[in-house]
Amino acid sequence: MMTIRSAKFAHSLDRLRPFPGQGMPEIAMAGKSNVGKSSMINSLLGNSKLARISSEPGKTRLVNFYRVNDQFWLVDLPGYGFAKAPKAERERWAAMIEGYLEGSGHLKRVLHLVDIRHAPTREDQMMVDYLRHYDIPFTVVATKADKLSRAARGRSIPVICRALAVQPWEVVPYSSEDGTGREKVLDILEKEIADGCENDE
Repeated sequence: MMTIRSAKFAHSLDRLRPFPGQGMPEIAMAGKSNVGKSSMINSLLGNSKLARISSEPGKTRLVNFYRVNDQFWLVDLPGYGFAKAPKAERERWAAMIEGYLEGSGHLKRVLHLVDIRHAPTREDQMMVDYLRHYDIPFTVVATKADKLSRAARGRSIPVICRALAVQPWEVVPYSSEDGTGREKVLDILEKEIADGCENDE
């Protein structure tokens, strides 16, 4: 399992462009507004104050880069599907997300976050279709797992699998509150970063 030795916020970009440190492997996080991306970043990286958490959806309005272990970037993409945001703002977020996913030459994997308590939305399905179309590896992370009993989680996973056309072992239940799934996600990151470094040599 990867050990997080250092993690710090480094950059916010309104579009993908050259930035200091560019070239290291990148792992991106995508998901609907209020799915728990900021909480997961803080939990995953072991720093409760690293990413700003808001109860109000749509607060992540830029592409945020976190430098981890001086080995890779964890990239927080704006949340999608926030219906109350003005149409022009939603279109700007979509352009940022698509511009990053299409343009990054160092992206190794996307952690696609969905809320384990609800069936994936049409926007979630569109994100998976997009990732498949561009042949971007992804892992589905079912957040807020602590909100459900083990039995309820067992019922929710097949719903997610059917909606997103993935297998049960491709879905990682995750809780930022009790740490469920953290080791598994860190294992995924460790493998991606190791593979990325080997391929760059």
